Amino acid sequence: MIRSLDASNWTPLATDVLTRACDHYGGMRTWQALRTIRLIPGRLSGLLPWSKGVGHTFPLPSAFEIAPHQRRTRFLNYPDKDHTGIFENGSVRIEGPDGGKVLMAEEHHRQSFRGLAGYRRWSPVDALYFFGYALSHYHALPFTLFEARLLRMKAASRSSPLDVLELELPADLHTHCRRQTFYFDESGRITRHDYHAEIVGVWARGAHLWKRQTRFNGFPVALERHVLTRLGTIPCPPTALHATFVTAEVELDFNGTQATPTAGTSPYS
Repeated sequence: MIRSLDASNWTPLATDVLTRACDHYGGMRTWQALRTIRLIPGRLSGLLPWSKGVGHTFPLPSAFEIAPHQRRTRFLNYPDKDHTGIFENGSVRIEGPDGGKVLMAEEHHRQSFRGLAGYRRWSPVDALYFFGYALSHYHALPFTLFEARLLRMKAASRSSPLDVLELELPADLHTHCRRQTFYFDESGRITRHDYHAEIVGVWARGAHLWKRQTRFNGFPVALERHVLTRLGTIPCPPTALHATFVTAEVELDFNGTQATPTAGTSPYS
């Protein structure tokens, strides 16, 4: 059984699409064994990072360490070589070496983006929150989508070869917005992901393309993410964000106690 906001909304066809996607991304056994994903950033460009101050008001870390089951992302050597930034299920903090002195910590940083404050240039803590939740959510997909409520499905056809699921995500999940749309190819690969980055502003409606998906330890990781602005369902210039990663490492533990997924239960687990 699917445990979701409203399992009755999940049609057999939509369930098959998501099941196929989970199989493509390694299956539930791999997901439950997943411990961390380590990403080495390459380049970050586009309208959003430029306007928010990348390289000026906030730096890139030397590496991201993502623990999707815990909804946690660590920014190594951030905002300088002596500190580490940590996003964890909505909270943010900056620590000294080896988990030492906490320089700052906030439990509800999302609230600081309300109103006109959302248009500010980003501090290191602002960027920690945004990229922390984005990376922890992206790398829990598609498995955690079993928690969502199905709003609409458009099946693949001759004119459109992608299956499209529009979903309502759980209220306690820190992500761009509650309603998001996912595009899957015939193999189950996520090729596109539409959302509204609410903390950025009303204009920040993106069509996010997952590129250069490469398997590390059997788990596909996108080494390039390209986000175009979107008018309705139509992607259009300019480029909102373009991120590349040099490489990735995926840590799995099939022998230890399996992680407790934050997602609901797949129909084939």
